[in-house]
Amino acid sequence: MSEGTATKLNSSQVARIVDLLSEGEIEGFPSASGLTPGTPAYYLASLKDTFFNNTPVLGAAATVTASSTKNDPDIAEQMNFDMRDARFESRLGTQAQSVLENIDDLNQSTTAVNAEILKNGDIGPEDKSPVKNGGFFDYLPGSPATGVVRQITDTDVTSVRLTIGSPAMTVSKDDGRLRGVRIDYTIEVQYQGGGYNRIDAGDHDEKGAYLGNGRFIHIGFSPDLYQRKHLINLDEEKIQAGTAFPVDIRVTSAGKEFNRDTLAQNDDLIWYDITQKIAEKTRYPNSALVGLKFNAEQFPSIPQRSYKIRGIKVRLPSNATVRSDGSLSYPDPSVTPFNGELKTTREWTTCPAMILYDLLTNTRYGLGSQILTPEELRRKRDLSDRFDGAADIPENLDIYSFQKASRYCNELINGEPRFSCNVLLQTQEDAFTLIEQMCSVFRAMPFWEAGGISVSQDAPDVFAYTFNQTNVTEAGFSYSGSSLKNRPTCVSVKYFNNDLRDFSYELVELSQTDFKPVRKYGYNKQNITAFACTSQAQARRLGLWFLYTSHHETEICTFETDIAAGITVRPGDLIKVGDPVRAGKTVSGRVIAGSTTESVKLDRSDVQMFGTQAPTDFTLNVIVEGRNDDESAKINPRSGAQIYEVQNVGGSTIVGNTVTPGKKLNTAPVAGSPFSIGYAEINLSLWRVLSVVENETTYEITAIAHEGDKYRVIEEPGFAFNPRDITQLAEKPDPVTNLRLQEVLYEEGDKVLQRIAITWQESPRAKEYEVAYRLDSNNREERFVTTTGFDIMDSETGVYNVSVTAIGYGLDVEQTGRRRSSSTNASITAVGRITTPNNIASLNITSIDQHNAELHWPEATSLDVKIGGTIEIRHNPRLTGDIKWSQSEKIGVTNGNTTRKIVPLKDGHYLVRAKSSNGKYAPLTGIPTVLVEQPEPQDLEVVQTYTESPSFPGTFSQAFNSTTEGGITLQADGLIDEITDFDSVTNLDFFGDVVSIGSYIFANTLDLGAVYDVELLANLKINTINPDDFWDSRSDDIDTWNDIDADDLSETNAELYSRSTNDDPSGSPTYGSWEPFANSTKRGRGFQFKVEMETSNDSQDVVVQTLGVSVKLQRRTEQQRNISSGTSAKAVTFPSAFYSTPSITITATNMATGDFFELSSVSRTGFTITFKASGGSIVDRNFDYQAVGHGKEIT
Repeated sequence: MSEGTATKLNSSQVARIVDLLSEGEIEGFPSASGLTPGTPAYYLASLKDTFFNNTPVLGAAATVTASSTKNDPDIAEQMNFDMRDARFESRLGTQAQSVLENIDDLNQSTTAVNAEILKNGDIGPEDKSPVKNGGFFDYLPGSPATGVVRQITDTDVTSVRLTIGSPAMTVSKDDGRLRGVRIDYTIEVQYQGGGYNRIDAGDHDEKGAYLGNGRFIHIGFSPDLYQRKHLINLDEEKIQAGTAFPVDIRVTSAGKEFNRDTLAQNDDLIWYDITQKIAEKTRYPNSALVGLKFNAEQFPSIPQRSYKIRGIKVRLPSNATVRSDGSLSYPDPSVTPFNGELKTTREWTTCPAMILYDLLTNTRYGLGSQILTPEELRRKRDLSDRFDGAADIPENLDIYSFQKASRYCNELINGEPRFSCNVLLQTQEDAFTLIEQMCSVFRAMPFWEAGGISVSQDAPDVFAYTFNQTNVTEAGFSYSGSSLKNRPTCVSVKYFNNDLRDFSYELVELSQTDFKPVRKYGYNKQNITAFACTSQAQARRLGLWFLYTSHHETEICTFETDIAAGITVRPGDLIKVGDPVRAGKTVSGRVIAGSTTESVKLDRSDVQMFGTQAPTDFTLNVIVEGRNDDESAKINPRSGAQIYEVQNVGGSTIVGNTVTPGKKLNTAPVAGSPFSIGYAEINLSLWRVLSVVENETTYEITAIAHEGDKYRVIEEPGFAFNPRDITQLAEKPDPVTNLRLQEVLYEEGDKVLQRIAITWQESPRAKEYEVAYRLDSNNREERFVTTTGFDIMDSETGVYNVSVTAIGYGLDVEQTGRRRSSSTNASITAVGRITTPNNIASLNITSIDQHNAELHWPEATSLDVKIGGTIEIRHNPRLTGDIKWSQSEKIGVTNGNTTRKIVPLKDGHYLVRAKSSNGKYAPLTGIPTVLVEQPEPQDLEVVQTYTESPSFPGTFSQAFNSTTEGGITLQADGLIDEITDFDSVTNLDFFGDVVSIGSYIFANTLDLGAVYDVELLANLKINTINPDDFWDSRSDDIDTWNDIDADDLSETNAELYSRSTNDDPSGSPTYGSWEPFANSTKRGRGFQFKVEMETSNDSQDVVVQTLGVSVKLQRRTEQQRNISSGTSAKAVTFPSAFYSTPSITITATNMATGDFFELSSVSRTGFTITFKASGGSIVDRNFDYQAVGHGKEIT
């Protein structure tokens, strides 16, 4: 700093923090254990467990005694933060705890004042203040200041805090140098107007500034805002006596105004705000608190705080003692049994079972308001009875189950309790979720029983019941499990590390638990969180338990039982199951009357259970009266139900139906109770009950597999797991029998494919089957199935060699491996889709009109017809006789999956025939037909008939009239020059291959003379031949012939076509296109006809034997009424001309006696009529006419 400048004054900020540690009383800070809570030494030791930004405030090496202070050298050396001006206090959450003395910002309100405090006049030379360079300031005279007053009226206020300062503190001398200034002021308090009294300023402030004459003095240099805070505690006696309020606070300047003619001065005094504080309301009873006050200069921001504490005190069982680490110790229950009561004094513990009990019963932060009965809640609210008596146990909680779980939790494993709970619950949580999380700490599950909540723990226990085929319903036992490949092979357990004050991870691998699936399924890692866990060893045990249960306790068993067993078993109980289906033989039943503790009578004999090879000794599992947790009671203290347990006695023997136990039973088994037997070959399966659901007449029990050795595997390093064999189905299975192979068609999308269906008889003890097959010399294929059948889909043609092997294994494949039977073999020659499809079952027809009808038939039964196949429709004009397919005209083809088709309506037989997607027709025998024989229509007149057969005088194209076959046939494409041996040619007309298409055009054109709508009726009879098919040309076995008479020739057809014109056919007419027809109405004057023939097989030819067309006109009537004839001949013209002259009927309406009429010029277009009197003169008469004929000329 250069000469003549002043040192800058700095304002200091104080941080005040109150942290809520817990709702409810806690034990306190571990490092302060042994010191008296509330003393400076206790607070000092607590700093070891207080962390700023994850760093302990006081190092762990510091030694704190009852007389230690923070200024002790060894303490100061271990301080990681400057705590000289800091304050630390804690409250442990008691009902009567005091307020935080030095942390006073707990309940306050601040009001802005922002008032300038005017200075006094001349205060005399004795008050001149020295400055750094020894000079003095000059003051101007003025009047005395009156000060600024604020009044407090809130009677709950116990103290106030004033903020007083200056926007700046500088003065500039004539030489330009800046110097500091001095500001003097006083603070006074007045109670109920009784006069002001100064607040003693003391000898010096916290910065060491001089204070004298009862004044507060700011002295120094500050170019910007400078503030000071003053805490004033109000007179507590006056407050208690009611003589304090209103309270007036007055701030008055004690300085003088500078001479501003010679100085540039900044020394205004401002009262910025006043804060009213209510200290009495900051006790927060039943809340554990920490209060911190420190200079804000020590931290750039508020530090993150964390605390290590011993948490909430809870009620404990009467026979429990708290160890130094918070775990509990219990005496031998046979010596000091639990009496069902709790201690009246609450204590800190890490036992998760009792912490859960506290959460369920506490009404402040737990579920007490929901669990406790109304009467219990009333007593708890009554200050005279806080429901903390020894016998005050909530009616809705099973304290015995909690105490039993607590005893198991606190057993020591390598020097630490099996389960400890260290957790901060600081967010609102769904009740059931929190209960489940707490239960997860000690492997428990909550359930409702006998009107209360109980907990069941995954821990060693006696077996409560045994089940076999005699005490379950006919449905028996149902099993389900998880996939082996989805089970984890290692697990990463996340837990909170108290030393690091952060989360750590413990990796537990499957190979360390003596399991083998890593080699088979690879590395499958899963992450889990150990809730409330701060122990690495406990996290590791959790990981081992998770891996073990994931691999050995995944199977679920479900069954229904009778009421007697259902009301006895509860969730969490261990049970034994003797399932004869799974075991492969019956090893269970019921006890009958006459049993004693030394001789048990069974409902079945040794031969029935073991055959002729009964074991020399075995384990008898029988239900006897059991004991409660106190090792004496035989009645459940909550439900009142009898307690049972399964007593298993080794070394037992059997003769007939009498078992001699290896040792005397506790009590004689009750007649009708179930028994089960385990021996070297078969043990009973073990289960832990998950749920018991009451049905109308039964109870449904769901249980999960249980392995008793898992506890030793988890807690005893190096302990080897030995799987238990519960079935003889693990023995080598018998070979399969009745192996059958069959080629079958199946549908896939829009295709029909083949498959080889493989079936066999079930093999006892087989769990799956290996199906191996090879097509011809291709590679061998292998498949594994659990059913007694397998299909080779989309099979090909060739020889399939198939073998089936039965495979059995123990329930744990990883441990026992597979056991294979010898193979059973078979083969089949797959021929593909050469099978002839089935015929359509029947055929019916329904007339639509005079031209059309609808054929309908049942759905095709062959897949390769329905998918990709067709239904072919033919018509045969013959009404009687042998209706042959080859002599029928093809009139339509439709998809194989249809069942109806509209066809032209004609006399004769209709036929339908199925055709597969690979071109194979249904058998010729059994083709369905339907006959149509219509009466001759009376309203039609045949006006022309064209018959081309048998002479066929028309025009041929690649066809000829074969006199041999009796009709038009397609010609062959062979040439005479190609014949080298005429003797070998049986028919020159058919030398070579038959051409695919040909036609014949009728010789004459039909000319109706005008345009008419006509009915055209086809007359077509055909046949199909194989011109080269002779007896001598066939060399194969006659038994293989499809036919002899060429009836099954289906690849030819002939169809009539017509075309028409409205022009004069004898001129230069324009014809339309050729169109096929059977029976139809056509319009035109001129018509030409032809037949087109085709074949899709060059060895099959079509023969048109009969060919013709009939032309018919519709009957028609024209009539007109009340026509006047006039006095001359009357000419009448029809609206439309008839095809030929119609018949005419005249009806006169006003003829006189003797009148008559004459008709003349009658034609297809009209007529003339003349009415005459009896004398022959023409007269005018009225008449009606009616003309009946055929055809209507179209103009």
